[in-house]
Amino acid sequence: MDPSPSPSSRPDAPRAAPSGDPAPSRLTVASMLAQPAPVVAAGAVSIAPRRRATWMRPAPLLVGSAVLLGLDLALAITPRASLALTAVETLLVPAWLAAVVSLERLRKALAGARIQGRKPRLALFLLAFTLLLACIGEKWLLLLGQPAEDPGQRGVVLYRAYTVLAFFVALVGLLGRRPLERLLATAAEHPARLMVVSFGAATLLGSFLLTLPQSLRSIADASFIDGLFMSASAVCVTGLAVHNVAETYTPFGQAVLLVLVQVGGLGIMVLSTFFAIVAGRKLRLRDAAVMAEMIDAESFAQLRRNVAAIVLFTLGIEAVGALALLLSFLPHHQIASGPVAGEPLSGAGDHLWAAVFHAVSAFCNAGFSLFGGGLVPLVGSPAVSLVVAALVILGGLGFPVHEELLRRARLRLRGERPPRLSLHSRVVLITTAAMLLVGTAGFLSLEWRRSMGGLSWPVKVLASFFQSAMTRTAGFNTVDYGLMGPATLMLTCMLMFIGGAPGSTAGGVKVTTVAALFATLRAELRGDEAPHLLGRTLPAATVRRALGVAFLMVVLVTGFLLVMLVLEPHAPMGLALETVSAFATVGLSVNITPSLSAPGKLVITLAMFIGRIGPLTLALALANQARVRSYRLPEERVGIG
Repeated sequence: MDPSPSPSSRPDAPRAAPSGDPAPSRLTVASMLAQPAPVVAAGAVSIAPRRRATWMRPAPLLVGSAVLLGLDLALAITPRASLALTAVETLLVPAWLAAVVSLERLRKALAGARIQGRKPRLALFLLAFTLLLACIGEKWLLLLGQPAEDPGQRGVVLYRAYTVLAFFVALVGLLGRRPLERLLATAAEHPARLMVVSFGAATLLGSFLLTLPQSLRSIADASFIDGLFMSASAVCVTGLAVHNVAETYTPFGQAVLLVLVQVGGLGIMVLSTFFAIVAGRKLRLRDAAVMAEMIDAESFAQLRRNVAAIVLFTLGIEAVGALALLLSFLPHHQIASGPVAGEPLSGAGDHLWAAVFHAVSAFCNAGFSLFGGGLVPLVGSPAVSLVVAALVILGGLGFPVHEELLRRARLRLRGERPPRLSLHSRVVLITTAAMLLVGTAGFLSLEWRRSMGGLSWPVKVLASFFQSAMTRTAGFNTVDYGLMGPATLMLTCMLMFIGGAPGSTAGGVKVTTVAALFATLRAELRGDEAPHLLGRTLPAATVRRALGVAFLMVVLVTGFLLVMLVLEPHAPMGLALETVSAFATVGLSVNITPSLSAPGKLVITLAMFIGRIGPLTLALALANQARVRSYRLPEERVGIG
């Protein structure tokens, strides 16, 4: 809530209208577009806005820009016409800027605010203005960089996409800033809504950056659907890719992808809170309360410590992992070269960049690789396999477990006896170890003579352990999944569906959810009054939340798989692996992702987004919607089983 007093309580606020006067009209977009800006009193001096030409007012700008959009779409890319239309759009940018400023003053005047009042929020306006300039700049580069006589179909599609996006961004900057601010203010009041809005905004911005010509090695690979898919895969730390990263994206595009992975792994709210703490800013009470609920902090002081510890711990582990991978990559000279046909380890262009990229991708459980053949050529390297697996497992444990283990280590170094691990940490560690053992044994037995038939037995054991660790929701693989049998694919789907731990970069229903369901089933079979785990009774709210998350995941995965079976002609088991991999944000695939149709890519994109947001959002929503009724409905039994 804004602590400033209401306008009626301020000494210089306008007086309420007498009862006989008509009530002031409601402030709407139509009224702002239709009437000119009024004269605003500032003390004893009247300040009237400078008279503008008719074509620079908001309403004519909207109509003229709509006509310009239609002409640009119809004539793209006719060389002379496109150059002229892009020049007109460039000249319109100052007019759009002047219209936005004029509307801002009009809003203040109609609201009775002083011009010298508090500064408006400029973040959304600056973002829209920057995107508008970027769209027009990319259109100029596309026009001047392509042969005028044959720009190619991809160039035409991209030019038209920039035209539509520029018009949309200008429209949002002119009319949509206030509604967007209200949307963000509403979202900030609840962690679940805030999660959806922040990840959605990061995905859309990333899709634009990944479609820029500066991000691509060839303009033929420019596609907003592909950019949206790759951006969602990075922000949702999935790792599914419609393109080979090294062959398709320039170092700038690779850096954008890596930043999106880091943002998605840490969480946008965690990063923004961390930067606010570093800058010495005080957090607003509402923002701090929302953030404390998201990371389960008991107090605001603990919130600051936890946020700083999460970011510093993540960066520290990634730095150690990058150093270990750098030492492992140095003997392979092919890594230092750019993309070379027939050379599976080429593509990174630099050993250090390859080490940093893979370390961040592994700890964030993303699974993107810069190598043309992924990590398959390194199947026999114990150093690479163990370092990447360790980063993935650590990333999947979650910060609450990391914090508790580090606290115990500090106490032991001081010679003190640490307290018993919490139930959460014990459940996470035990179930993680159990899943790793089950997965290793399963891969080893099912693929001994199949996809791993040409490997020695020590390498088979190493590869089986690596693949078992990757089902913790990291999409790396040292064995080609296209060569694996249906039973192995089914085992992979089961492990991916379970995923990692809460509060981590992993996806899935989470190991604690499976443990709670197991305890509930065991209590029901034994006739116990309440489920219990490791000597502790589980609260009824925890059991209900586990049932809700698991049921929702089953329903959504089944629905997405049904849609994919209708849209795509691929093998059902391959589509099942693709769907579960997307929804559990894993990234493993049987090499059918690049061949998906445009509708199939959009469905998988939506599955990745909901899979990253859904379970956590549902858990937060259930945690905040507990109601206490003053009555109890009569009981009646239904048949079960």
